[in-house]
Amino acid sequence: MSEAGSAPAPGGFWSTIQALLPRLVSLVGGLILLFILVDELQRDGIEVQPISVPPRLIEAGLNADVVALRLKDAILHLQDTVGGEPRRRTGADVGGTHPDFTVPLTGLSLRSLANALRGLLGIPERRVSGEITLDGEVLRLRLRLSGQGVIADVTAANPDALIRAGAPEVWRVVQPILYAWWLSSEAPSEAQMRETLTEMALHAGSDRQLQRTIQLLLARSLARTGEAEAALAINDTQLRESPGYAPAIYGRGRALRELGRLDEAMEAFEAAQRILPNTAFPRVGMAQVLRDRGQNQAAYDLLQPVVRDQLVDAQGRVELALALIALGRAREALVHARRAVAEDAKNPSAHTALGEALLAERQPEAALLAFDVAIGHGPLWGEAHLGRAAALTALGRRAEARDALEHSRAVIAATPRLRERLAQLSLF
Repeated sequence: MSEAGSAPAPGGFWSTIQALLPRLVSLVGGLILLFILVDELQRDGIEVQPISVPPRLIEAGLNADVVALRLKDAILHLQDTVGGEPRRRTGADVGGTHPDFTVPLTGLSLRSLANALRGLLGIPERRVSGEITLDGEVLRLRLRLSGQGVIADVTAANPDALIRAGAPEVWRVVQPILYAWWLSSEAPSEAQMRETLTEMALHAGSDRQLQRTIQLLLARSLARTGEAEAALAINDTQLRESPGYAPAIYGRGRALRELGRLDEAMEAFEAAQRILPNTAFPRVGMAQVLRDRGQNQAAYDLLQPVVRDQLVDAQGRVELALALIALGRAREALVHARRAVAEDAKNPSAHTALGEALLAERQPEAALLAFDVAIGHGPLWGEAHLGRAAALTALGRRAEARDALEHSRAVIAATPRLRERLAQLSLF
């Protein structure tokens, strides 16, 4: 065979490429559209539609699009500011602002196609719509979620408060774990928070992650209001199911500390720190144990940097304030105690720390008020009852102090670390 017979025809390679090019373009285009479609299907966002408003608000410059934009901002702000366990981030945008494409030849928008596929696959849409109405002088906001009907019906005296009240209700349905953490810090009282969480647990069904979060928050609430045995039971149940669950290990340590089992509590806090070495919260528990052992300077040294850098919640300020009081630095303690109350207004131990600081600063009347607030939030919080009796004694109201001690003796004595102080105060 001759050499000329084996050579490719002139231009054959480029002719092949030119013949395949339309197919390649179609294939690449199809892949791009498929990628965009999959991205649209997986988009875990909330789409806020324009919220209709009454004429009075329109005249004030608050139209349907502005309300939708402000509601979107409130939804995202709440997500960004709520503390708690790690969770996925969910986007939000105002309807019509997310980019859309028209699929060639079909004339269908990509979003319409994605919505149709969501329906076939059973993936719920997250389209929020609603209206603001006037009920006398009170504004009412009703929100609806596509496929679920009304999800919020809230009232307020002004648009700002109304929109702020509506945002958590969206999360209650869309991402209930986030809502549970929001509720744990924002509910008006521990009792109301527990009631709502318990109701959520009844409707959580097979959502194990939500059930676990609810139980964790219930245990935390019980531990910080003087019901440590109940808190410990919840934490132990969680750890039987998930032995390495660090938040429950930390919660168990808090309950053990309240029960006076200090060595076990310290072991729990250290275990939580080993599992989450970059988390500062276990240091708060360690500092509590150190204070109980009389090592107040060590407790201060452990807490001061993490409180300064805002790496812990209000409980860190509470413990730092109590350590400072024990070190004779009541004026500094007062600053931290007031900040703790401002950050966590329903925490009995925060109000107790404020009362202790005021008492140390020779302000017994103000201290008495702080202890009364603490007892209001945690009727079984023994430290507040003990502080109240001390404040009454400082005011010269010894008969009332003795009566207060008698009525609360069992509550105070249930906390081992308070028994010595109870005996000392009973002598006066």
